[in-house]
Amino acid sequence: HATYADVVVESGRIARFLRERGVRRGDRVAVLVENSPEYVAAFFGVLQAGACCVALNHANKEETHRALLRDSGAVALWTRAREARALPEIVDGCPDLRFAVVDRANPGWRLPAGLGLHRADEAAALAPLDGAGEAGPDDLAAILYTSGSTGTPRGVTLTHGNLAANTEQILAYLKFGPDDSVCCVLPFHYSFGNSLLLTHVRCGGRTVIDNRFAFPQQVLETLARERCTGFSGVPSHYAILCARTDFLERPHPDLRYITQAGGAMAPDLVRRIRGALPDRIAVYIMYGQTEASARLSWVPPERLREKFGSIGRGIPGVSLTVRRPDGSECDVGEQGESVAAGPNIMRGYWNAPQETAEVLFPDGLHTGDLAYRDADGFIFIVDRVKNMIKAGANRVSSKEVEETLLQRPEVVEACVIGVPDELLGEAIEAWIVPADPAAFDEQSLLRHCAAKLASFKIPRRLHPVDALPKNSSGKVLKAELRASVR
Repeated sequence: HATYADVVVESGRIARFLRERGVRRGDRVAVLVENSPEYVAAFFGVLQAGACCVALNHANKEETHRALLRDSGAVALWTRAREARALPEIVDGCPDLRFAVVDRANPGWRLPAGLGLHRADEAAALAPLDGAGEAGPDDLAAILYTSGSTGTPRGVTLTHGNLAANTEQILAYLKFGPDDSVCCVLPFHYSFGNSLLLTHVRCGGRTVIDNRFAFPQQVLETLARERCTGFSGVPSHYAILCARTDFLERPHPDLRYITQAGGAMAPDLVRRIRGALPDRIAVYIMYGQTEASARLSWVPPERLREKFGSIGRGIPGVSLTVRRPDGSECDVGEQGESVAAGPNIMRGYWNAPQETAEVLFPDGLHTGDLAYRDADGFIFIVDRVKNMIKAGANRVSSKEVEETLLQRPEVVEACVIGVPDELLGEAIEAWIVPADPAAFDEQSLLRHCAAKLASFKIPRRLHPVDALPKNSSGKVLKAELRASVR
């Protein structure tokens, strides 16, 4: 347990420690720590020192850590022995890195010459740095690496102004207060998890960390024991909770709301959740991107039943439109790309001006999502433009096929991709996590698809698997599946 007073003192000490070792305004400092009070103190300590936090995913391998340290030009690394067991391999060949800080050193470590190594308890002996730090709204606060659809990490640069704006925008519709507490299973290095941390700090609420979603029933025990008022997750979290736990049967006396973002959740799963939970528990379906600090749109809970499948409308302060390639706005029902504008939109991709120019235009952030709007202005995502499957002369939405498969109760999760095919260019195949592997019936599921979909949309093959490959935030890694069939 850590109080706000604890965090203020600890982050102030870390800020002073970094300043005394030459970290200056605009420098990048990497933080490689799993969700914990230590992460929170390090994150705010970096910001108070005037530096930019490069949040690294502890689930990555040494090679990836090293590449991102090099790319970001981080001058310091704040970590722990448990996340950086192979510290020498992580810091090897990082010319900008001046020192690393760990909770305890491994006597066997041989670090590159000239790289300083410090213990975190050195900061504990210092007086906290006073004040909020010298960084302003236009200074970089964070670089969050996202692989997007390509599998190549890109550093999304977010300013203090971006994060502050999006935090206020989210609070304007979720209306958190000091009595709210969220059960947090989302990593803080991920934009959704980062927004949970920032919104609850901003409103004076409580963030209850549980890093054990591999054991979902234990997470529900935490939710109940800590009397959390909220739970937030990506679609796979809810699919697993509904299939593997008693989430939908529990009374949840303290739960006030649940939120979902991080990809499209199948409308049938949303219906099932909304139908099972008491009406007093608000269900917020949301949409966002790391490039937008976190959040772009929401469906007001009272409109959910009439708008299943929609990502809603832009949140306060965000313009979210659907546009044609020439930049003009699409008519009702006409498909185009969703475009977002507002004070929460990133500055750009770190060290990638060409990639930045491909998504940031005078009219805003081009999200890469194919969408349409209805007569009420509610937006519906068809699919990621890059996930559209070109099967012969037809363009097929992988999302539509996935949602069709997920209509069947024997399917827990589904992922559909286009695989190389000499005749069609791409053929449709699906990876299925069955509720009961022993009872998996491919032909029955294909017949269901045939009854619901045009013939050219029916998968050529279904692959039963124990689990889909995911990153630490729960998003399915389609790039891994594509690589596995080449």
